[in-house]
Amino acid sequence: MSNYQYINLPISYLESINISKKSFMQNSKESQIFLNQLFNKLPHYLELKNTFLVKKNFILAIGNKKNIIFENTSDFQKFKEFIKKTKFYNQLKFNETKKEISIKSDISPIFYNLLYEFLI
Repeated sequence: MSNYQYINLPISYLESINISKKSFMQNSKESQIFLNQLFNKLPHYLELKNTFLVKKNFILAIGNKKNIIFENTSDFQKFKEFIKKTKFYNQLKFNETKKEISIKSDISPIFYNLLYEFLI
């Protein structure tokens, strides 16, 4: 669990934006919209791995994706050329058609720092 980051989400906050505890637990349309808006503000290589209910809070466990899709072809190609010069290149699989990078094995968190810096 050490590779995860956590977001504490009080039920009172959800209720203030008209999402009930039950609705959030059932992954309602409203909760999906809320989570999509939340994740649009986070780096695109992060995804929700698990959700825990602890007392009056939801704890969202966030982790790194194993497949990263680039929206822009030129960004994908630039990153691919950049990463060729690093030790991470052999730990990645590139899908030209999907503009996707798949991570073959456990990769150092430094890779995600590089990816984040490249994407901003």
